[in-house]
Amino acid sequence: MLGWLQLAPAFGFPVTAPAGMLDRVFGATREAGSLGWALLLLGDLAFVAFYFAVIERRTTGPIAPISFAIAAWLVSGAVVMPLVGVLQGAPAPSATADDPMRANFFMLNLGPGAAAESFIGWLLFGATLAASRALQVSARAFAVTVGAAAVAAVIGLAAPGLGTHLGSDRVIEGPVAELPAAPVFISVLELPQPAGAVLGPHKHIAGFVMDTFGTATMLMETGNVVDVGPGDAVFTANVQIHDHENRAAIPIAIALAVVIVGLTTALVLLQGRRPSVALVAALLVAGAVATVNPLMNHWYFVGVRPETMRGAVMLVPAAHRTYESESLTGVGNGPYLERLTDRHLGSSESVRFAGPAAIVILDGEVSVARSGVTADLTAQAGTTIAGGTEATIQARSGSARVLVVQVLPTR
Repeated sequence: MLGWLQLAPAFGFPVTAPAGMLDRVFGATREAGSLGWALLLLGDLAFVAFYFAVIERRTTGPIAPISFAIAAWLVSGAVVMPLVGVLQGAPAPSATADDPMRANFFMLNLGPGAAAESFIGWLLFGATLAASRALQVSARAFAVTVGAAAVAAVIGLAAPGLGTHLGSDRVIEGPVAELPAAPVFISVLELPQPAGAVLGPHKHIAGFVMDTFGTATMLMETGNVVDVGPGDAVFTANVQIHDHENRAAIPIAIALAVVIVGLTTALVLLQGRRPSVALVAALLVAGAVATVNPLMNHWYFVGVRPETMRGAVMLVPAAHRTYESESLTGVGNGPYLERLTDRHLGSSESVRFAGPAAIVILDGEVSVARSGVTADLTAQAGTTIAGGTEATIQARSGSARVLVVQVLPTR
């Protein structure tokens, strides 16, 4: 069921964020994280426990599991989600009406498709319960299947990290006629999207789109399609209308969804006969992979934002702020050149940069020395270099990948 929700956008359903909704209970601008996933899994386990404690032992045949799944869909959509919405409290001022992490009645703010995709997920859950009532599974088969699903999930989780390990070594520049009104800061946001997801047409500050995993596609106002692949980066001009999509992984996501639905259908037809054990094992592995969703692309948007946008709500459910710099010093009016350096450093290799700038470590460990002070940084950490200051970045043990964003006056 959880895997289907991750794959559903490939069929045109809206992106939902059940785990992210639970994270928002702890703060109106909180980003999706492990706590939300933990609460989501505990909630699903509560539904499962209720089924086995109350329904399974008192009924026979396939009707009861299917009826339970439909009832669970109704309860979760009509009761649990509105309650979560109440616990979330007032939305952040920058929140939009179609925020997928804002819980409400059947998520109708995203359209009827959200309720429909949830209904399909619960039906898959009920059908699996119904088809497995007569299933006899040995302890060995159970252990092997759970282990295989866990290994598949770990591999799926680790896959996007391969992009940050590889590095790209490139410099991209983009001119801006004028920076936003001071004070300003450098924002580095990671914005993963599941296959089929679309962040609709919009416009914003000038900045860089940099991809580390999968393919980030942009449909521009002119009708041109720009694909940004792993290690690539492009500069988007100020208030240029465009969207952001994950198109490339749609065929694979559809294929994986077909596998999950096909295995569930086969289980229903076999009604517990011997091949069903192997089918359940394959279904759990496929579901685990789909749930961690290695088909999401991973791209960054890097730009210079006004102070009023610091801490704004993320428009993509899985997004997070990799780094927001301190307010920049030494910047004024007039044209500027924004420069993005994506640099891979070998062990003990060093490089120098001048501020105003922000340094973000995508992978590895480095030391940053400036004005006689040295600080150590690890992956997903950053630091700010003030205007008129130079900093030396040196990889520590092993290689590192660093992202440096400079704001340089045009001479």
